[in-house]
Amino acid sequence: MINLSAFEKWHPLGRVAIKDVREQRECGFVYIFRRHSTKEVLYIGGTTDLRRRLFGNYIGGVGGKTTQRIHALLFEEGYITDTEVAWKGVPDHTSEEMHLRQAYFEQEGQLPPWNRQF
Repeated sequence: MINLSAFEKWHPLGRVAIKDVREQRECGFVYIFRRHSTKEVLYIGGTTDLRRRLFGNYIGGVGGKTTQRIHALLFEEGYITDTEVAWKGVPDHTSEEMHLRQAYFEQEGQLPPWNRQF
């Protein structure tokens, strides 16, 4: 079962600031996007540079196919006003991201909507 209690602070994505994302170069991060209104998990991800991922990729729209798709959902479909993000530092973001996605899949029978390939 996916444990969201490890993600202590949720930030409205449209109002998250660079100062909210502290640099922690010694670790990676796993992060979750969810709808504020329903608490539905939208996306589970991992990165070594959370600032770049949030501000450059998802908010800025720079990146590949998945990034462009999520950026479009946020800004063209209006999710930016109802999406919040939480993260935690982890030693190995790749294995923790896979673990969270697997736990979500086992619980829900499918991946979060934004993790699914369109």
